[in-house]
Amino acid sequence: MFRKTIVALAAWLASGVGLPAWSATVLETSEVLAANAAAAAQLPPTYEFTLTAAGNYVVTLKDLGVMPGLPVDPTNLNVPVLQSLQVLVTRDLQAVAELEIDYPTEPNIAQLPETQVFAGTPGTYRVHVLGAASDAGVGLFSVDVAPSGGGAPLFQVADEIAIQSGPAPEQTVLQTSFTVTQAGAYRVRALDRSFPAPLVERNVLVLQTSPTVGVVVSNQGAFSTADVGTFNATAGATYDLIVIASSSGADAAGLYGVSVQGGPSDAVIYRSENAVGSLPRARTLSIASAGAHTLTLADLEFPEALTSFSAAVIQNETFVGSTTGTTAANLTLSAGPAQLFVYAVTPTVGAASVTLGQGAQVEYADVHIADASPEASTPAIYSFSPSEAVAAGNYMLTLADLRFPTQLTDLRAAVVQGATVVHQLDEAGSEPVTLQTGRMRVLVAATPPPVSGTTPGNGLFALTLTTQPGNATVIESTQGVGGLFTARVVTLPAAGRYDVTLKDFAFPERLRTSWLAVTRGTTLVGQVIGSSAIQNLQLEAGLHVLNFLGQPAADANYGTFGMKVADSVAPPVVTLAASPTSVTSGQTTTLTWSATGATSCSAAGGWSGSKALTGPETSVALTANTTFEIECVGPGGRDDASVTVTVNAAALRRGGGGAMDPLLLVSLLALLSLATARRRSILR
Repeated sequence: MFRKTIVALAAWLASGVGLPAWSATVLETSEVLAANAAAAAQLPPTYEFTLTAAGNYVVTLKDLGVMPGLPVDPTNLNVPVLQSLQVLVTRDLQAVAELEIDYPTEPNIAQLPETQVFAGTPGTYRVHVLGAASDAGVGLFSVDVAPSGGGAPLFQVADEIAIQSGPAPEQTVLQTSFTVTQAGAYRVRALDRSFPAPLVERNVLVLQTSPTVGVVVSNQGAFSTADVGTFNATAGATYDLIVIASSSGADAAGLYGVSVQGGPSDAVIYRSENAVGSLPRARTLSIASAGAHTLTLADLEFPEALTSFSAAVIQNETFVGSTTGTTAANLTLSAGPAQLFVYAVTPTVGAASVTLGQGAQVEYADVHIADASPEASTPAIYSFSPSEAVAAGNYMLTLADLRFPTQLTDLRAAVVQGATVVHQLDEAGSEPVTLQTGRMRVLVAATPPPVSGTTPGNGLFALTLTTQPGNATVIESTQGVGGLFTARVVTLPAAGRYDVTLKDFAFPERLRTSWLAVTRGTTLVGQVIGSSAIQNLQLEAGLHVLNFLGQPAADANYGTFGMKVADSVAPPVVTLAASPTSVTSGQTTTLTWSATGATSCSAAGGWSGSKALTGPETSVALTANTTFEIECVGPGGRDDASVTVTVNAAALRRGGGGAMDPLLLVSLLALLSLATARRRSILR
């Protein structure tokens, strides 16, 4: 994570982390980040245990260099006491126990183990131990989990935390073992192949380990053709062979062969060719037939030209030959296995093609990449290839900069078949590619973005190659650039809604950076920042990648995070109705609602307060149009509903009167008729 790492996750490797369709949790994990190589070297592995019954359990953490109840002297380097020791136990993204030993700063202070009781439930638990070795270089610890009421431990581990001092960049250490079947005298040889440059020196040790005798050969000095040493072997004895070889020069690369030979039949019982310094490991060749072969190199000039490039072939402990640049080399090879070493020098990153053929028959044709620096902040080059040869036809190549967390400074791709670049993309995008039957690779060169404030210099790209027509996946991969990424493949059994959760355990301290990107193919389908979750994320069935980008706190060597992908709990469904939906001013309405998948509801608008999950309720007298609202919350989220009731004004009374009594109306009509009759008689 602190240097360049390839976490390419291709579709043909989709053995991933998928679980059966009936499992609610597809992935759940907790992991520790290391801030640098030295911290990573002291980090113990993650341990697991399973509880089958609920109950109370006790975790015990011990520094095995400390005798319980006896004084501790941190200045005594003869006692392997750790400088710090702590443990975190997790389950289902929860910290169920966290212990830390409090070391005394003064001598002669007694130190006891740390214990903590937790309520356990059936399931799998993960144990993360952090510590720092003292100047003595190593310390021992143990972690036990047992029923709190007594009984045998259900989980018990003892391990070490040690300061690892690896070889210098220009050195390589070979440590292997061999067994002698026939007694007799044996000789050890170490030959400098002087490729790409002579080596400086070697230190060779042979130790008999079973039955234990000790050192039988020890020789340090310059490489030569003479035997390094001889020893008399016992039949059935096992030996350890250790070789430390040193290179020199600006490129610090070299190659040597070591062998052990002898006994009654003068047989070779061990032989190997070993790269030193920056020389990549060998690729194995299978030579079909003996005879003259031609070795040819070419600079692919992707993404830019190499400074120099060379190759060498070794067969049967013999340096057959080498070539530099584009000059072809004629080699005489036997049928059978051989080893190919390729060395390229570049100012940043680059690639060379290598072809080995016999006449018109090509026995090997492939690409070798070169990276000038392992540092995460520099340009990087990646190689992707399917496990099987492709068929001739049309394909679609897609290269996407996912801009997570920021856009890459530069991103390019080249499609290579054999030793030829058949297509090149100079930026993110999609383009058709025509391929012939055979093996192929896609090279991607990427430059991480610069660090900006609290945003680290990291980026993320995705690559796909699909058949056209048909859209069948040939390559599908996501790659983090910049060294801080941790990737996990998840195979979802079915399309649906999922919850994706990221957890910062703040162990030993809160992470400085904690981001998670969920990708499918070349699509960023979701992202989480900090300790939070995406709920009800719609995902398709098949391969997805969880790309975690994290950094421990500035003053911490470690940080701990967790990820979980699980089926979403269905969100609440809320309905609300009013009857009637239209009333006369001063009247009421009856509200009826229901909420499934909810745990609580609250009202707003024309009513208020907490409400039951279902019910009718009569409103207050309404005098104006009123909207009633209700929101309900549950494990799967929240839902709301509303309804509006229209309020009509009451009918108006004209002239101040009201309805006329029928009897009064008949009396008035009678009087009117009498008055009319009298008027008529007067007029006559």
